[in-house]
Amino acid sequence: MTKKWWSATLLGAVAVLTTACGSGTPPTPAAAAAEAAPLDLSGVVLLQHSEQTGLDDVVFADPATGAAKTTLSLPGHDTSLTRFDGPATELDLVSPDSRFATLETDEGVDVFRLNAADRRYERTGTVPAPERTMSEQASRFRNPRFGPVGSKLYFDDGKAVYSVDYRQLGQPVEEAGIVPSGSSDQHVEDWWLGARGEVLTWRDVRHAGDLAYLTDSSGAIAYAVYEEPGATYQFVTALDAKTVLMSAVTGSDEHGVLMRLTLDGGTAQLTKLVEKSEPRIAKVAAAPDRATVLYETAQGEWFTSPVTPGAVARPALGQLPAAGTLSERQLVGWA
Repeated sequence: MTKKWWSATLLGAVAVLTTACGSGTPPTPAAAAAEAAPLDLSGVVLLQHSEQTGLDDVVFADPATGAAKTTLSLPGHDTSLTRFDGPATELDLVSPDSRFATLETDEGVDVFRLNAADRRYERTGTVPAPERTMSEQASRFRNPRFGPVGSKLYFDDGKAVYSVDYRQLGQPVEEAGIVPSGSSDQHVEDWWLGARGEVLTWRDVRHAGDLAYLTDSSGAIAYAVYEEPGATYQFVTALDAKTVLMSAVTGSDEHGVLMRLTLDGGTAQLTKLVEKSEPRIAKVAAAPDRATVLYETAQGEWFTSPVTPGAVARPALGQLPAAGTLSERQLVGWA
């Protein structure tokens, strides 16, 4: 009896062990993927159209190779025509920690939260349309951008800049009225954010010859436009308090030039970094350390260049699959 009891007990233990190790419920594909490849939310940030879903994906790519490190599904499609024509910054799409995303749609401004387990952004809500009286024309919020600090999402209705807490959407709060820049170029931003999240408008514009610029609360240049006969240069990023990187956006002779501009004693000093590009430069983003710049041409080619005078541009992101048009993959910034 003792021997039979011992044998039965051993067989039962083996059966339990076998069930626990071999025939239990397998992990879901999403959980297995998350365990196999932790989310890396750093690198070059791209918004690209997904052929599989017909919607958008947010891609974090290796800045050295262009290989996609993390691809996150985004259940929406940006319908604005000029939103990403402005300076390339990750804050136009994802929050400082990349845990939230935003898109401008036909309905207004959508906000998404990252579901790390399923490797996708999930819509948390849409910022309600601005309130209007019966006599005012209906409008919607547009041009969303995450603040560099805190948890504010900023946007405008064409008349004023507003914000909400993107972690818990509520009623938008008016931050500042919009003052037109006076420029006829569509690439010039109507408002910008300082390093501490302060809203900058053209009410406080400063001039130095052909340079028009806005300063943040510390007095450093935060946004700038340089216009000369036949050419307009757009702000890319500030390299230090008095030096900015700019890219030509209009002008038949200069279209496609990258330029370093330093404000010295009220005089703007210009140094070209990359001469006229064929095809033209379409989008530019600076690395977090501001030592390197990445740009995409109108034909979807990628190049990188140091931001020092005499720099040589070299092909970049060699492992990034080719895209047919700029609308299929847009450079957004550098996380």
